[in-house]
Amino acid sequence: MNWFVLCLPEPDAGDPPEAMSWARVNGAGTIVARGRSAPPEIRGWLRSGDRVLALVPGERVLLQQVAIPARSRAAQLQALPFALEDHLSEDLEALHIVAGPRSPDGRLLAAVAAHRDLEAWLAVLEAAGVSAQALLPDTLLLPEADEPRLRIWCHSDGDHERCLLAGAGGDRLALSGDLLPWWLDRWLVEHPAETGIDWFGTADRLPETLRDRTEVRIQRWDGDLLGLVAAALRRRPPANLLTERYAPIGTRRGLWQRWRVPAGIAAALAVLWTASLWIEVYQLEHEVRHIDQAIAELFEETLPGTRMVDPPAQFRQALEAGATAPAGAGPVAERLAAAAPLLIAAGGEMRQLRADADRLEVELDLESIAALDQLRTQLREGLGTGVRILAAESGEEGVRARLQIGGGAS
Repeated sequence: MNWFVLCLPEPDAGDPPEAMSWARVNGAGTIVARGRSAPPEIRGWLRSGDRVLALVPGERVLLQQVAIPARSRAAQLQALPFALEDHLSEDLEALHIVAGPRSPDGRLLAAVAAHRDLEAWLAVLEAAGVSAQALLPDTLLLPEADEPRLRIWCHSDGDHERCLLAGAGGDRLALSGDLLPWWLDRWLVEHPAETGIDWFGTADRLPETLRDRTEVRIQRWDGDLLGLVAAALRRRPPANLLTERYAPIGTRRGLWQRWRVPAGIAAALAVLWTASLWIEVYQLEHEVRHIDQAIAELFEETLPGTRMVDPPAQFRQALEAGATAPAGAGPVAERLAAAAPLLIAAGGEMRQLRADADRLEVELDLESIAALDQLRTQLREGLGTGVRILAAESGEEGVRARLQIGGGAS
């Protein structure tokens, strides 16, 4: 597997970079191809199987070793932001924190970058048409030390000189060459028992007072940053900043991070929809029970002593049977028996029948308004009771009407 390492600029550089350095590093940590290209040309240098690693300036990423007594990984991750608070100058909400591996002394490595910087770097990659699988500070890939000495690499990037430092305890940082003398003064005060500095670069860049205070060994280095960090890619890079919402599209975790909120909303809607469906089913079942009970009461009142098998068919059969109510029938049955011949003679189709102790309500379809008015007159004269039209709706196939017979109808 090859890494395609792409050096990104400072996030607040302003204008898009004119060109960016890149290198293809094989599994042995050896550079097999390299170049410097304009952003639109970068994608053309990618090869099948390349994994893109975006290398960013270590000045913008804090690497901190933190001692957390918790043993479980979950507890360490939960406590990490609070353990870093004393080392941070910004609110936790503005920072992206990634936990790395534990060092032999038990401390946990943390990489911290501002969200605004990560978004700026990702915008540069998007402009170049490149999707990265890893984003790391260059300080994280500095070579491991064979001896407990402070190592310093200084190189020029145009008019700007920057220095990369790796301490004996695994601490790493990057700073401007102008700040190096000040930082070394503090380091020599805080580490009086630690002596020895390996200086990678030309001797003329060495701070003048440094030789008088500690042992300094001058090491040769040509200032090639990509050549310096390539060897570290023989193993899987730790503390990749492309996690959580910055995880690459296509990875399982990346997909989950991107779809977590929509999935949560969908799950909540599904729960609400299921709950509303169950409520609707319960209400319908309650209404069915209520209607069944009302039908049973009406059947018993209208056709007492008759076994209820198929109420609509039995009511229809009673209407078609003629004008005589069965023996012992109640007033509803008597009124229904008297009205049945007239309703049948009208030639309508019965839709609904409701009744109580002193009235009937009939819904039926007739041919016309004239037929409805004629039926009303016949019922009033034939039954000797009031008949009222409660509703009438005309349509292409005739009139659907609801009549009240008795019960104070006029």
